[in-house]
Amino acid sequence: MLKQLLPGMALALACMGLAGCWAGAAAVATDVAIVKRTEQKHNFVHAVKEGYAKYQEEFESVDCPRQQYRISPEIIEFVKSRPPHGLDQAIKLLLEIYNDKTQTEEVRSHALYHVAVAYMRRRESNLDLAKGYLLTIKEEFPDTHDCVIAYLLEEIKERKAYQEQMDALEDA
Repeated sequence: MLKQLLPGMALALACMGLAGCWAGAAAVATDVAIVKRTEQKHNFVHAVKEGYAKYQEEFESVDCPRQQYRISPEIIEFVKSRPPHGLDQAIKLLLEIYNDKTQTEEVRSHALYHVAVAYMRRRESNLDLAKGYLLTIKEEFPDTHDCVIAYLLEEIKERKAYQEQMDALEDA
């Protein structure tokens, strides 16, 4: 009788051993994923802080009224608190504010300004989209952000010209 149970027990012990290995491997993989996610969150928050400081420093030297280029600290905190998709969530929220006709023109124009800046300053910038939002502000809300819009449109023009030069060098 023992001889008959022996192959089954060996199989059961082998399965238990493998299950233990898999469980251990799964635990290690989970730990690695948690560490990686924590590192990504830290890098995201650091990048947001660094980008905000750089933006503030850049615009302190621009001769435009502060209220035109001011980025709300609450928006920065909102973005930092939702890594790594905080910026996308903030853009969505800001576009909802812009599209809410019950908001004042000042609130709506500034919400759209935040969106334009986000598209210009993010790692994967979309200068065409940012330019479109800036031109929309200029058209829909004249005299609210004219100085800073002129500055940013010039920046877009320069960045695109630089990119075209780099592309031409790569093609040569």
